[in-house]
Amino acid sequence: MKKQSFLIFSVVLLFFAAIISGCAAANKKSISLNELKELSQNHALVVAYNGGVVKTYDDNGIKPLFKHLENGNFKNAYVFDKVTGKASSLILVYGGAAELYTGILSKEAIPVLEKYNVKYSADKIVDYITNKSGDDKCPMEKTVSDIDDPEEAYKILKEKFDR
Repeated sequence: MKKQSFLIFSVVLLFFAAIISGCAAANKKSISLNELKELSQNHALVVAYNGGVVKTYDDNGIKPLFKHLENGNFKNAYVFDKVTGKASSLILVYGGAAELYTGILSKEAIPVLEKYNVKYSADKIVDYITNKSGDDKCPMEKTVSDIDDPEEAYKILKEKFDR
């Protein structure tokens, strides 16, 4: 399983590196595959755009997603997220993400990503995202359990997040 996950991770990174490097060359910017690997392993969220712009975030939970949306969107971005549940996937769709690579993906997030045509790959798929102590479902996941509209989810999650 680890070998297969590493192979999938390597292929995904090569794909993103090719896109980023090709686009960045036109802007006289480039990012190496090693830099990309390092970023995706050392940050909670990495957002890469076709123009070669790469942004990183280090907070826990959905906080990095909201931080990124404060200064822009995910329009056509390739996103590396350590953990992606339904709440995160709804925010990514709301922001316009094109593709997602994640370490952990919940089964509840998959229908959202598929419905809105966001390509995705994951190292591990779990039933649901747990809370910090691991003894219950994540509160953000509970908040959107009956919500399928990205805009509605964003508003509700943002309000809860801002408290």
